[in-house]
Amino acid sequence: MGFIADVRLGHDELPLVPTMKRQPDVTLRREYESATDGSRVLFVSAFGDGYASLEETLADDPTVSEPTCVATFGHRAIYRLAVETGLAILPDWCAEHGLYVFTVTSDRTGWVARVHLPDRDALAAIRRRYRERGVSFRVDRLHDSSAADDGTYFLTDHQRDLLLMAYEAGYFDIPRRVTQDELAERLEVSDSAVSQQLRRAISTLIAATLENGRPVDDPV
Repeated sequence: MGFIADVRLGHDELPLVPTMKRQPDVTLRREYESATDGSRVLFVSAFGDGYASLEETLADDPTVSEPTCVATFGHRAIYRLAVETGLAILPDWCAEHGLYVFTVTSDRTGWVARVHLPDRDALAAIRRRYRERGVSFRVDRLHDSSAADDGTYFLTDHQRDLLLMAYEAGYFDIPRRVTQDELAERLEVSDSAVSQQLRRAISTLIAATLENGRPVDDPV
């Protein structure tokens, strides 16, 4: 039992939020964090174009230091960073309330975490502790975890609707039956917005359903 929630975390001093604001075209995914000799090390995956530009942005981000690219694959690069802020994306006390994390990804101005919570009391306690530290905590979606796990629950409703619309319209066909511009017209948004939304949805789905870390040219 319990609940699955999509939670938005916002604060200018959360790790990598300055980078998100400067490069919204790059999607970041928190992989894991560890503490060594009093310092914190964060590993993230970056999805998008222009890794050289991203590294310049990371070097100027006051919330992190020593950005190091440890691996690159066809669809992402993995970075190790030293954390230089007192705020944590997922503080240790989250585990005290039974919080389990599925995914944590960037969303322009903050982090979006998909988590499992044992009950509403745990949700209320975690919300209170974030807000005591000045971190905004907003629940976008909350549902019973007994719902069927078909792999798509990692997507938000908007992401699922967008992928289904693109699929049914023939965007993924070869050759394509609809262009990105035409999708943008249907949604009444810009071409760049559709591109970013599609990439975020696809990267989330890949992270949730495929093996992480295997280069695309490895034999199956």
